[in-house]
Amino acid sequence: MNQGAYTMKFSERTLTILKSFSSINKSILMKEGNVLKTVTPEKTLVATATIPDQIPSQACIYDLSRFLSILSLYKDPDVEFGDKFFTITSGKQLTKYVYADISMIHAAPEKDIQLPSADVVVDVSWEDLQSVIKAAGVLQFSEVAFVGQDGKIYLKAIDGANANSDDYGVEIGTTSDEFKIIVKTDNLKLLPQDYKVTLCAKGISEFKSTDVTYFVAIDTKSTYKKG
Repeated sequence: MNQGAYTMKFSERTLTILKSFSSINKSILMKEGNVLKTVTPEKTLVATATIPDQIPSQACIYDLSRFLSILSLYKDPDVEFGDKFFTITSGKQLTKYVYADISMIHAAPEKDIQLPSADVVVDVSWEDLQSVIKAAGVLQFSEVAFVGQDGKIYLKAIDGANANSDDYGVEIGTTSDEFKIIVKTDNLKLLPQDYKVTLCAKGISEFKSTDVTYFVAIDTKSTYKKG
């Protein structure tokens, strides 16, 4: 055992979150505590999760998918956090996995993100989110929009470059405002659960669920007019 090392087990929920985060950024900086954060290299999506485990000390992983694949070789492994590497063990199996240098990864911002305003707040089920994202793929669109019109809120798959194109939408709420707030489907790399969505017309949105929150950039083509 490394001097000063601490050992933990990753719960299934934490592994699920890490797998999802690996689609956002191939690397991750784990910090002591029960919060995991990640960010796309373009900084258009920031994700924060509260996990049921306690990370014992800081560790940088350059290739998160590779790390998770190694863990999958084991049944209920112990993961020891040393000074310079993980030691993964279960029975007779043992893997040494060296930490990356922090300069090699795009780490999420330390400071918590605060929305400048909450212009639109709406609950969105995963069923509705998934159907619109899937429709965007079928229609070969790269954007979805939260649209407020005629007193109702719709979530639509759209072609943002062509106002006269096809679209697909579901009704998700009511509003007295008029708006079209657009986000890229590439930035909707979300865990499959229901979300409270807060839209700020000043360029950012928040998708919040029980244990995970995503901050997603809003496209500059978005419009908002208070009713």
